[in-house]
Amino acid sequence: MIEAALLLCLIGIVLAVFVPTFLRRVRTNKINEAAELRQEMSDRTAAYYATSWDDGQRYCLPPSAGPTPAAPTVDSVEVDFFADDERGHSTWEALDFQPDRPVRYSYTYTPSRDGCALNGNEDLRTVAFRAEGDLDGDLVRSTFERQATLEAGGWKPADALHVHQRTE
Repeated sequence: MIEAALLLCLIGIVLAVFVPTFLRRVRTNKINEAAELRQEMSDRTAAYYATSWDDGQRYCLPPSAGPTPAAPTVDSVEVDFFADDERGHSTWEALDFQPDRPVRYSYTYTPSRDGCALNGNEDLRTVAFRAEGDLDGDLVRSTFERQATLEAGGWKPADALHVHQRTE
């Protein structure tokens, strides 16, 4: 009887130590998806901006896209960002942004202005990259957003990351 009680105590201690750590890691991995794919979206947009041409003009940005998928999911799902039924599919194709893994978050790309010849103008131009997720299915969303600015000297990613309800 004493041995069984000791065994149960040891199992309880092990669970008390390792379960919270495990749950924290699972949550962190879910949040990392948003950071990694937002960064990829930003990198691809910067490359598009630097190399795009239209009607003899340079420094172009495509129109807004997303949210794709239309609603975030608790479990990861495969999404074809280039599919005709996805919002902004032509923009995702132009940016060549197609996650290579299932996603939990909805992704949105929003320039303050699209088109070409966006470099060197006096008024400030920004591009926002947003990921929204509902990690636990309670209809409360985590939001991660970072912006970039188009300045006379070129593309400048913002240092600040705006986060609302990181882990809900």
